[in-house]
Amino acid sequence: MSTLNLSLFDKSVAFTLILMGLITALIVWRGSQVGVQIVSITPADGATDVSTRAEIEITFDKIMSGAVDDIPFAFEPPIGGSIRWDGSRLIFSPDTAFDQNTTYRVSLTDQFFSQSGRLLLDQPSWQFQTGPICLLYIAPVANSGNQLFTMNPFNPDEAPLQLTQEPQGVFDYALSFDGAMIAFSALHEDGRSDLKIVPADASRSPTMLLECGEAECTGVAWMPDGQRLIYERRNIPTPFAAPGPSRLWWLNLDSGETTVVFDDTQNLGYGARWSSGGEWFSYVAPASEVVQLYNIHDGRNVVIPSRLGEIAEWNPQGDMLLVPEIQRSETGGFAVHLVRSKPDSGQLQDISGEGMAVEDTSPKWSPDGAWIVLTRKTSGTTMGKQLWLMRPDGSESRQLTDESQVHHSFPVWSPDGRYLAYQRYSLEEVDARPSLWLLDVESGDARELMTPGFRPTWLP
Repeated sequence: MSTLNLSLFDKSVAFTLILMGLITALIVWRGSQVGVQIVSITPADGATDVSTRAEIEITFDKIMSGAVDDIPFAFEPPIGGSIRWDGSRLIFSPDTAFDQNTTYRVSLTDQFFSQSGRLLLDQPSWQFQTGPICLLYIAPVANSGNQLFTMNPFNPDEAPLQLTQEPQGVFDYALSFDGAMIAFSALHEDGRSDLKIVPADASRSPTMLLECGEAECTGVAWMPDGQRLIYERRNIPTPFAAPGPSRLWWLNLDSGETTVVFDDTQNLGYGARWSSGGEWFSYVAPASEVVQLYNIHDGRNVVIPSRLGEIAEWNPQGDMLLVPEIQRSETGGFAVHLVRSKPDSGQLQDISGEGMAVEDTSPKWSPDGAWIVLTRKTSGTTMGKQLWLMRPDGSESRQLTDESQVHHSFPVWSPDGRYLAYQRYSLEEVDARPSLWLLDVESGDARELMTPGFRPTWLP
């Protein structure tokens, strides 16, 4: 029988290996006891003035398996939605906006495992409070043109807040998809304009986004991810001269780089709009008398006839859009109907009603996509346009306003789908000024908010 003789060095190495094995086993055991940890929750516990369009985001310290069958959140008050995973982040998107000025209590209701099999041991509960929904709009200011304002339409005692103080005024604006930032066109005395940006909560003053030089820059359309935008650029080589034709340009907000969307100089366009998923954008191509749809992922193009040149309106789901188009009415004259299009199929449907002698424009989808508000009048008449409501297939249409000597325009839905803000203008008053009004869709009650004021948009 042989005897194993170990030197002092061999014994030291063996002892070290055994010790390292024990430490490794201890670390593995300890790791299984610690489990997955939560790094952050947004909105945080106790957060206030949270946007009614906010998403719930939980970040874990590990890459998660994503194997969750049901919605793993419990809300009080209840709200439905969908989830998606982005590596170590779990994101909940509500189906509808949160109620304003409401405290929500949230808890996790499912078990979560990392890709390595570790379990989330602690199931957190927290709460946050939403803020009020406000209106963003344009109004004139003495000696400085039109400026951007916000107001609380549900508290008449709260004074409007002025966001801009541009010496020559603001031409137009666009709110980012998340409602956090506003890009606007700041006018120069010579007719040119630059692009500037300001937080919707007025937490800081406007800053320069793009100096446009010998050009007029307007018509911003934000990408849903907020990283880039498309804008309209019209060259004005001589001060005070009429602007040239509009071309679409990209602007990267991180780098400040700007470049044409299409290399073809004959590809003119305006009125860009994005689908909610960010894969499609539409624009009016005036030379071809069409609304062009372009898929930025695969390069697909879809064409919708548009002799009227009106801007398309995407639904909240991002899978269909509406385009006003000239049609022949049953009386033999011309009408303007809403045409619904699905870019994936190319299917077109007249939802205004075949042969109807109406002019339907300014469609806006409700936040859940179940209704469309539009402005309508009998074609060929001088009456003011009224607000109407209909389903996406054209059914259940009903009139919301009935004032033939008043023109209604720019209707926009509140995030909860209960109210419509719109612009109202009297056709009978010689010195009439546009005013902002609020309509309760369910009750039909309407009241004036502000005069003068125009082009309203809801801030979540």
